Amino acid sequence: MKAAITDGQGKVWISDVPRPEPSPYQCLCRMLACATCTGTDTKHIHDKLPWKQTYPGILGHESIGEVIAVGAKVKAYRLGDWVLRPAAVYPGETLGGFSSMWGGFAEYGLVTDAAALRADDPGVNVNNYARYQLVVPRDLGVPAADWTMIITLKETAGYAASLGVKLNSSVAVLGAGSVGIAMMRFAKVFGATPLIGVARRAEQLAYAHHVVGADAVVDVSQEDPVARLRALTDGRGLDLIIDTSGDPEFTARCLPALNDTGKVAGYATYPRGEALASYLPADRVATGTTGEDVAHAYMIDAVRLGLVNLRDYYTDTLPLAEIAAGFARLESKRAMKLVFEMEA
Repeated sequence: MKAAITDGQGKVWISDVPRPEPSPYQCLCRMLACATCTGTDTKHIHDKLPWKQTYPGILGHESIGEVIAVGAKVKAYRLGDWVLRPAAVYPGETLGGFSSMWGGFAEYGLVTDAAALRADDPGVNVNNYARYQLVVPRDLGVPAADWTMIITLKETAGYAASLGVKLNSSVAVLGAGSVGIAMMRFAKVFGATPLIGVARRAEQLAYAHHVVGADAVVDVSQEDPVARLRALTDGRGLDLIIDTSGDPEFTARCLPALNDTGKVAGYATYPRGEALASYLPADRVATGTTGEDVAHAYMIDAVRLGLVNLRDYYTDTLPLAEIAAGFARLESKRAMKLVFEMEA
């Protein structure tokens, strides 16, 4: 089968790799689509993640696939189910000499029925990645490419909720890439007022304001962010800053925009050897959790009820064969987020 490979030195390409073989507790999925995660995938490609990687590896984690073969001991999945996050190769494992960078950019992948496996062997060590392999409904008529968006949306919704964002919280989100846009949306859904987007690209800020629902935006290439943020809160300062930009120095410079009890939460993945907490006083740091699996049912309801339009969160669809060109578009800021569709 075909899969997207990176060497950690800036290159990504399509290669032939073995098709994964399911165990009795696994299903084989035909991959339908996989979205880019700019913050993580590009760091994989350039070996910039905080933890050590083994290269070459198979990229991709925002995947969706259709179950085409069900293991004899599987109970949680059925033929035809659409399941999030199938993996050609699970974290910590290899396939045909390639490591796992979650393995979603491939023509086939596996999902594991962790509950059935543990029921038969309570002491078994199940790969933690299986917890995210959850079924999405097909009866809503949502395209597979759109469903890939709920992975980031669940993570950001769970994170905002864990920080206590509520009605009339004053919140600024630093960064207006795909993750920042998603974070802004659910901060607003949970009641943040004012919700302020802070970034340096006018088109991203316009999108945050007019599509996602930010009450105001701050263009740091044109304005002093601290002065503007304090003005937008009538001098009171912010309750919360959520950083999705991945720039700890810039985030620390925004600290004076907080009120006396305000906090800063770092959602971004920071460069190796750097941590946001080392730039901030300990009493100003808030810690959130993503709760992606916990937020699953909520996000499906959000889609069903029209609280979120999944198509708002990616730029375009491309075939898997154009993976290198797609990542070039992302790195040159010509796309916010891309979905690659598979043809197995």
